[in-house]
Amino acid sequence: MLTTFRHILRSRSLLATLTVRELKARYRGSVLGFFWSLVNPLLLLGVYSFVFGMAFRPARGSAAEPYALFLICGLFPWIWVASSLNEGVVSLATHSGLIRKAAFPAELLPLVAVLGNGAHFLLALPILGAALAVGRALGYAVGGLSCLLLPVVVLLELALLSGLALGLAALYVHFKDLKDIVANLLTLFFFLTPILYSLEAIPVRALSLVVRVNPVTPFILAYQQLLFYGQLPGVTVWLQMLGAALAACALGGWVFHRLRDTLVEAV
Repeated sequence: MLTTFRHILRSRSLLATLTVRELKARYRGSVLGFFWSLVNPLLLLGVYSFVFGMAFRPARGSAAEPYALFLICGLFPWIWVASSLNEGVVSLATHSGLIRKAAFPAELLPLVAVLGNGAHFLLALPILGAALAVGRALGYAVGGLSCLLLPVVVLLELALLSGLALGLAALYVHFKDLKDIVANLLTLFFFLTPILYSLEAIPVRALSLVVRVNPVTPFILAYQQLLFYGQLPGVTVWLQMLGAALAACALGGWVFHRLRDTLVEAV
C-alpha cells in the first residue's frame, strides 16, 4: 500500500502534467471550453429544483429552504464523486498502451480522473459562491466565515476519491462487469445521500441509519453546514470524513498493490 503512494509522490510532477493534458484534450476544439463543465450541473440543478422544489415543495420553514441553494451545496460535490469514479474505474483499461510501458507509474491514471473532475468542481465554486451571495442579499443566513474551512473538506474528499478510484481501476482490469456495477451503485447512493433532502427530513429511522452509514454522507453534510447553514460541522462529521478518507486510501492502495503485477497481462 505504502509503495503505491510513494510512487505517486515521486511522480507528482508527471501527475500534474497528465491532468493538465487531460483537461486540455477534453475541450480541444471547443468554442466554450471549460464552460461545458458547468452546463451539466446547472441543468441538473434546474431540473431537481423544479421537480423537488416546486412540484414537491418542502414544507415552509423546513431546514432545506431556500431549496435551490440547499440543493446546489450538495449536488456539485456529488458530481465530483460520480464523474471521478465513473471515469476512474476504466482509466487503466482506457490507457492500456501507457501501462504496458515498464517505467510508467500506472497508479497515476485513476488520479488523473479524480483531479481532472476536481478541477471542474473548483471551477463551479464561483457559481456556488455567487448563489450564496444572492441568498444572503435576500435575507437568508447562508455562507459566512465557516466557508474558510472548505479547503479541508475538499482535501478529505480528494483522498476518499483517490483511494476508491485506485482500487476500482485495478479491479476493473480483471472484472469487466465492475463498470456497470459502479454506475448502478452510484445511482443508488445518490438517493441514499442527503442531497435532495435534509437528513432530519427522513421519517423512517431504519432508512436514516442507512443514509448515515453512507461514506459520502459526512462529506455532503460538511459542505451543507459550511456553505448553506453557515455552521461548523460537528466533531463526529470530521471524524467520519477522516475515517472514510483513510479507509479508502488504505483499501484502494492495498488492492492496487496486490494487483499491480497482473495489470499488464490483464488489460
